[in-house]
Amino acid sequence: MLALVLALGAGSLIVLKSYLDEQNDASAAALDDKYNPIRQEKIEALLAEHTKALTDGDEKAFLVPFDPTNKGLVGEQTSLYRNLSKLPLADVRFTYRHKSDFRPMGGGHEVDVTVAFVHRFDGFDAGPVEEWYQWTIVQTDKDAPLKVTRAGGLPEERKRDAITHYPAPWDKWRDIHVERTPHTLLIVDASLRAEAQRYAPLAEQAAAEDLAAWRAGGVAGKTPSGFVLSLVKGRTELGSLYRTTKETPIESGVAIPVPPEGVLSGDENSPVVGAIRVVIDVRDKYHFTSGTCERQLDLFRHEIGHALVGTLTARAPGSYLPGEREKWVVEGFAEYLGHGRKPWLTSERTANGRAVIREIGYPTSLPGSQDFDMEGRGDFYYWLGHSAIGFMVERYGEQKMFQFVAEHYRSKKIDEVTRDVLGVSYEEFEKAWAAYLKAEVH
Repeated sequence: MLALVLALGAGSLIVLKSYLDEQNDASAAALDDKYNPIRQEKIEALLAEHTKALTDGDEKAFLVPFDPTNKGLVGEQTSLYRNLSKLPLADVRFTYRHKSDFRPMGGGHEVDVTVAFVHRFDGFDAGPVEEWYQWTIVQTDKDAPLKVTRAGGLPEERKRDAITHYPAPWDKWRDIHVERTPHTLLIVDASLRAEAQRYAPLAEQAAAEDLAAWRAGGVAGKTPSGFVLSLVKGRTELGSLYRTTKETPIESGVAIPVPPEGVLSGDENSPVVGAIRVVIDVRDKYHFTSGTCERQLDLFRHEIGHALVGTLTARAPGSYLPGEREKWVVEGFAEYLGHGRKPWLTSERTANGRAVIREIGYPTSLPGSQDFDMEGRGDFYYWLGHSAIGFMVERYGEQKMFQFVAEHYRSKKIDEVTRDVLGVSYEEFEKAWAAYLKAEVH
């Protein structure tokens, strides 16, 4: 073979190379057709056209990818388009993230594709975030156009609580109403338009107060300039927006983290939380149906307090997972802001706290995170967390407390952050707090 090749002239070598390249290309194409019957470039082109349709305001083009024989799917996507068109979105795009194995279907194939809906609420989010959809894409033969036959959230384990980021308000409700203030964006089912208009001033007051307090504290780092909230009708809805819950939740409101763009490909130094979405149950008896304006304001300040510092969340050192946070810090801080930074003993939880102490005695240690799940004791442990934050403010000042909370969210362990920020060991702090509590509650 070597002698033959050497005997060939330059022109013959070019012809031979061309022939071998064609054979290789044909073999590669055959393999590609076998293992990638729906070409990746076609999937990405479909997503690019879908993005363009949304940004161009072209409803007809937005619906093109979806199977026209599936009236329910087309109806859902029509509602999605019209809802998204009402929102102050920026940096919007539909992006490929992952796909399943291909499945034969008739003379063609289908595949499940994870699609990231990348977006940023202009004036509210510090950067783009992701919501994940799963599309089932079908191609009836290799020359046929791609069609989406199913679009929804990623499959989740129904036996446990999970933050799925789906459905978002624009997915869940056929028609949304949007109410905007300088620091809040309320996205609600259209049937709650009146409630959104009624509670928007309270949400704005809560956001403005929390932001002013935090900014005055001088803590370094990027924080949101505003907050995205939703109001829901009852606990069932509270447990099914941005998440799934095994049992009906008992809380009145919740702050849910959503991931930043690219979180799936990030390293241990990449941010893990892109924004926080607040959900409030306006059918809650204590705060709303039988509540007072002050209770409602407390709830908004509490949940927005979570959202204010939630984006500081960092991964644990050497890990892809968020660092563990002591729940007394998380909830005590939110209680402090929720109560308007007033003395913790003036909280409505104090009467119950005194009653529990009369029953079980004074605590000698701060509650562990698992204690907050103890039936009938959650209110007491929220109060203890509030008392510890109040003690910290009285002893070390509010700025030190803000710094303490920020560094703990940034994944510093409680022993380390107590010594670095407060200058004492955790054991010394806990002992001093227990003595303070006993002296104040008598």
